[in-house]
Amino acid sequence: MTSGWHRHALFLLAETGMRIGEAKWLTWADVDLQHNVLRIRAKAEWKPKSGNERAIPISSALRVLLEGLPKTSRWLIAGPRSCKNPAGGGQLPENRLLAYLHRRLKKLGLPGKLHTFRHSFITHALINGMPEAVLRKIVGHVDAAVLQVYTHIGDQATQQAMRNLEARSATNTKSAAPDRDPLRGGQAAK
Repeated sequence: MTSGWHRHALFLLAETGMRIGEAKWLTWADVDLQHNVLRIRAKAEWKPKSGNERAIPISSALRVLLEGLPKTSRWLIAGPRSCKNPAGGGQLPENRLLAYLHRRLKKLGLPGKLHTFRHSFITHALINGMPEAVLRKIVGHVDAAVLQVYTHIGDQATQQAMRNLEARSATNTKSAAPDRDPLRGGQAAK
């Protein structure tokens, strides 16, 4: 399992669907526990990809993580010690996080990248019925067409769910008593 800043960064991406650049520039000033949101907003050196500021609701699991993180740095997820920053506490190092993720995924024989967490968040939100307009607001996609990139995954999930249902139905039908009609719930027609 991941530990330290790796775990925190990956968990943040998984729970919010934010882009890695957004996570990298997230500061403690962007955390609003009173309103239970993370605010994605421009900084002097950076602005969000869409240019728009937005608020991402904080899940209960993410809130627990945030409440437990030390506030010893400007950055929400502070980077580890490095040659450039021997004391640690610098900005989240995207390249080191990506290298770490690739090492972990290689051991598992899986493909992936940091943006995969965003795809996964959006896919799960769509599959679980989050209204598209709400999801667009959370993830910062102004154009509904952009979400179409993710809906094919949802379509695959619904197709697999149907195959699973058919397989269970076939198993249940085979194990049912031969004198019962599963559609009528009673005796088979004679």
